[in-house]
Amino acid sequence: MNIQLVDSLVEIVSKLTPDEKQLFQERLIYQDFNKQTKKPLTSEERLKLWQEWIEKAPQSSVNLPDEALRRENIYDDRGR
Repeated sequence: MNIQLVDSLVEIVSKLTPDEKQLFQERLIYQDFNKQTKKPLTSEERLKLWQEWIEKAPQSSVNLPDEALRRENIYDDRGR
């Protein structure tokens, strides 16, 4: 047993925000579930997990103008 590793993990987890702790717990449960079943997830199960993850993903309100996404503007002076 690696007590030092466990202590380090406890310290790290204690510094997480409530949302991060929830995500961490969900990942642990998911990992345990996969180890117990030892069978690949079906397409439907993977889709459900993906949709759940998308719902919990941080939302961004940043909107870039189309001009900012043009190749010429992204790479600016490269290759000149």
